[in-house]
Amino acid sequence: MSIICFIDDSPFEHNLVRNDIAPCTEEFEFVYAYTFDEAKTLLNSRTPSLFLLDLWGQDESITDPYITPRVELEKKIKNLPSLDYIYKDIAEFEGDSCNEYLRRFFSIVDGWRTMFEDVCARIGQNRKYGLSNLLQARIYYPDVPAVFYTRKSLINDAVAMFRAKSDGLFIKPTGSDDTETSLLTKKYAPQLISELKKFITT
Repeated sequence: MSIICFIDDSPFEHNLVRNDIAPCTEEFEFVYAYTFDEAKTLLNSRTPSLFLLDLWGQDESITDPYITPRVELEKKIKNLPSLDYIYKDIAEFEGDSCNEYLRRFFSIVDGWRTMFEDVCARIGQNRKYGLSNLLQARIYYPDVPAVFYTRKSLINDAVAMFRAKSDGLFIKPTGSDDTETSLLTKKYAPQLISELKKFITT
């Protein structure tokens, strides 16, 4: 039986894969690990058919992680562009008004994205966890495809993943709470398994 080795630092994510994804297929055995060293131990002498890797994890080099105070974020939000900025004189804009409209709108998105990356850095969450696991997979299992399965990643993370020679990227379903996330994951599971199978067979 082919093995999919899932490496993620979250017990919640392990439960999602174990309870909502793995039961939808009998073709694959799942091996669950929190670190690459644990994965190697669990695999023993076996070679997996694919690594399914989380990207974001706790950075152990961040010795004093903390949650950004609300008052600080409120100050930053006040400095972000508003809807007034987006729509001001857009109807009279000379040139490509649609592109200008999207450019202005993206300035809001980019502001929130930058703020998200900042609060994540302070709390000690970043992409080092997943990229390190990918690097070790390439060293010890160079012929095994490795793909990322992530929820919080942004465009800069995608660039880093593909520069690191990831074979693919999949987005974890996200609900309004844990129950909805589980339901969405179960619904997405057959499609995910089908896509993962393509990496294994090729």
